[in-house]
Amino acid sequence: MRTRRIGHLSASFIIVISISLGIVGYLVMTVEQMVSRHTPQIDAAMEIKVNATLAHLRFEEIISGDRYEQIDDVWSYLDESDWYARALLEGGKNDEGTFVPLNSINMRRQIESVRVSLSKFRTIAEQRFSNYEASLPGSGIDQEFDRIFAGFIDQADQVETLLQESIALELSKFKQTAVFLTTILAATGVVLAIILYRLEMQREQHLHKIEQTSKKIEAQNTKLDYLAYFDTVSGLPNRSLFTDRLDQAVGHARRKSNCVAVLFIDLDRFKNVNDRLGHARGDEILKLTAKRLKQCLRSDDTVARIGGDEFTVILADLDDHKKAATAAGSVAEHISLELAKPFDIGGLKVDLSASIGIAIYPIDASEADALLINSDHAMYEAKQNNRGSFCFFSREIENRVTQELQIGHDLHNAIKENQFTVHYQPQYELQNDSIVGFEALVRWEHPKQGLLAPVSFMRVAEDTGLIEEIDLYVLNSICRQQQEWKQQGLPAGKIAVNFSAALFSRKDITNIIASHLAEYCVSNHELEIEITESAMLKEMNHTQQLFEKLTNIGISIAIDDFGTGYSSMSYLQNFSATVLKIDRSFVHDIDKSRSTQAIMLSMLELARNLNMEVVAEGVETPQEKAFIKSTGCRFGQGYLLGKPMTAQQAYALLLSEQENNVSVLSPRKV
Repeated sequence: MRTRRIGHLSASFIIVISISLGIVGYLVMTVEQMVSRHTPQIDAAMEIKVNATLAHLRFEEIISGDRYEQIDDVWSYLDESDWYARALLEGGKNDEGTFVPLNSINMRRQIESVRVSLSKFRTIAEQRFSNYEASLPGSGIDQEFDRIFAGFIDQADQVETLLQESIALELSKFKQTAVFLTTILAATGVVLAIILYRLEMQREQHLHKIEQTSKKIEAQNTKLDYLAYFDTVSGLPNRSLFTDRLDQAVGHARRKSNCVAVLFIDLDRFKNVNDRLGHARGDEILKLTAKRLKQCLRSDDTVARIGGDEFTVILADLDDHKKAATAAGSVAEHISLELAKPFDIGGLKVDLSASIGIAIYPIDASEADALLINSDHAMYEAKQNNRGSFCFFSREIENRVTQELQIGHDLHNAIKENQFTVHYQPQYELQNDSIVGFEALVRWEHPKQGLLAPVSFMRVAEDTGLIEEIDLYVLNSICRQQQEWKQQGLPAGKIAVNFSAALFSRKDITNIIASHLAEYCVSNHELEIEITESAMLKEMNHTQQLFEKLTNIGISIAIDDFGTGYSSMSYLQNFSATVLKIDRSFVHDIDKSRSTQAIMLSMLELARNLNMEVVAEGVETPQEKAFIKSTGCRFGQGYLLGKPMTAQQAYALLLSEQENNVSVLSPRKV
């Protein structure tokens, strides 16, 4: 009996143990399946939002000019976000793990909505990137861009919430089952207790991992919330938060019938400083700028960095327009003074200034977006008139902006319809009044306004990006003209053409020049390229290399409008330029001004020390010519010597001087 009972007990124990082991195996397998299934799903939900947000931030930085990443980085982030969304629907596998498709119809519909919003976000991003003018701050496409992204974030949050609720429900059911089975199997003894203990430890580890993942998601959400509304460099509100606060301020002012002032602040020549000192020091300047701006404002005023070197300020709750103008002018003056103080960057003193535009609600605009745009227009006016100053928006500025928009439209047609022509202003050797070359000057034969000089349209051409096409038109025209004059038996001489910073910065500019010269059989020494000081310093390393390449093959390089920019030996000695063109402002009435005479003599001495020729621009009186000639300056141009003329008139001038045995197009040493 005992043996039989022991046998039965053994059999029962074996059965219980087998059942226990089966149940334990089932629970262990369930835990492993939950971990392997849910952990990648949670990671995927987080990656959808993280990658899309990084794409949004990189895109805003590229549009504002603050960063120089490729736009392909933005598309890559969006592709990555969409991959994780698709993995939750269809399954997938990567280095992070294997993704099991979700079964919940509700969650699948929500993720499909996320993918639709992601596609819309990419489409409008492509539209913004391809049409920069239409995506100015406050524009319709800019607001739609932010609205679509905000909608996407809401949908992505709902996906995370539904997923966490599903996991919590499954864990709850699992816990109930585990507790029930644990109670039943408690009688199986120490062995089963140990097995259940190990099972409980595995469950705790799973719960701990879920908890850690939840904390990670919470931390990421906190970080994303900050990145969505604050600038990471300066710590100030970004464009999104600024726009929201401006909307609130205008809405409050509309209800209270008071005023709001917006100040648009742009650091003058910051890009030059940033390129020369590096982005790390540039960021330090931006941080110090933010600190100084906050010190100039009340605690309840808003100051934001909306991109690059652009800052904005909201002055709200101003009683009336007069008080608003007074307060805004006072703050702008305070800011100008503070930002004019040297910045100490690691012991290096950096001098900057700021141009400030001011617009006031409701006089200058009745809506928040228009208020920001008009303050931007006023800032641009201040920058054009006198850097380091501030300017209030006015109807005159509005009219000028409207005119410039029309000019921009007309410029597109002008390029299509070939409305440009080139005039030629002769350059003379002052000692014997012989022609040594010409400067090519573009003119626009406007169908309604007649012949326009560059001052009427060049700024718009630069802003719209059409300046490169105009430059290339002039280069092609003068090369073709050189060829014609040679075929007509006249010496070609040297023709100078002014290149914009945009064309000069192109990596293929050397090939462009060479192909034009070869097409028309023009020698390298018959071309002179003019570039202003400010354009020359925008990309110094590229400019130095390009100067060296061009001068080595015999192409002359002239620094135009010398004296109006930095005019320093410290940079001139690093560039292999061959000619200095002294700006007309230093030539005007030079025979009457001792200070101007001293400046002229110092420029000539600087040029001689660097083995450079000098051309005096704007010679308009015999007295000016006589004095310049007496200083030893060999070359000049101006209305006294010869006005800009058509190609036919230039041909007639050359032919006349040739027939009169006058020395024509004597070589200028470079």
